[in-house]
Amino acid sequence: MSRIAFLCCSILCLAATVAAQRQMEHLNRGVVAINQGEGKVFVSWRWLASDPDDIAFNIYRAAEGIEPVKLNMTPLTTATCFTDTKATLDRKTSFFVRPVIGGHEQKDSGSSTFPSNAPVRSYLAVPLQLPQGYTANDASVGDLDGDGDYEIVLKSEQRPRDTASTGLTGQTILQGYKLDGALLWTINLGRNIREGAHYTPFMVYDLDGDGIAEIACKTADGTIDGKGKVIGDSNADWRDTNSTSRTFGRILKGPEYFTIFDGRTGAALATTNYVPPRGDLGGWGGKRWQWRQRQHG
Repeated sequence: MSRIAFLCCSILCLAATVAAQRQMEHLNRGVVAINQGEGKVFVSWRWLASDPDDIAFNIYRAAEGIEPVKLNMTPLTTATCFTDTKATLDRKTSFFVRPVIGGHEQKDSGSSTFPSNAPVRSYLAVPLQLPQGYTANDASVGDLDGDGDYEIVLKSEQRPRDTASTGLTGQTILQGYKLDGALLWTINLGRNIREGAHYTPFMVYDLDGDGIAEIACKTADGTIDGKGKVIGDSNADWRDTNSTSRTFGRILKGPEYFTIFDGRTGAALATTNYVPPRGDLGGWGGKRWQWRQRQHG
């Protein structure tokens, strides 16, 4: 079976696979610590699907040059979060979690490290590397490189337009980010994918179960993958560029594709024709809509 056939079958059979046996992500504990100021640090972590029901947790703080200190009096059984109220962040500090199973403490299962004098925030800040003129839009998460941590797939836009609006748009990009802001790759969907909040839904999922998520979305002639490879005809321009046209800026002809991209590099793994096809564009709304088109040009 070809790779494209395998990946497309993975998508079509996904619902059946989930119903038969849930495919779990290979994630780590996902420890995150946020400085809330005044000596308070909020720490949270994952309860994994593979954990036993009676699991408990111990949480530790380790400052540079100081032995780790356990922060909870008894193992935590009712939450996967904890607030340290006595943290001093004048030096590099780490928070880590140890599961307790059957009364026995296990090895560390993830940590989060602060630099000295970490800023006070109520959120985890992820610095972006957007090209000039772009603004961030939708995002999704998945383990893009197999390290057990979530990465972010971010859609960003230049000059988006609503579905009902005419006019030319910019070119949508997808970017893969580590949680520290490291940029993994950039995919440019090109001029033949219309840009806007209601366009370009995309999926991030480990389709083949290898521990590394893929990205799937509609593409077109001129889409450039994360390795610089062009999909389809790089010179094609299927937009209506007539500013006096009722469909100015829309893309009503030309091929549409469905592409699966590699989470590590953004490289196009497989491309096929997009389903469903456009069909009869004049048929939406029935005969009355077509009559109004004839009356009003």
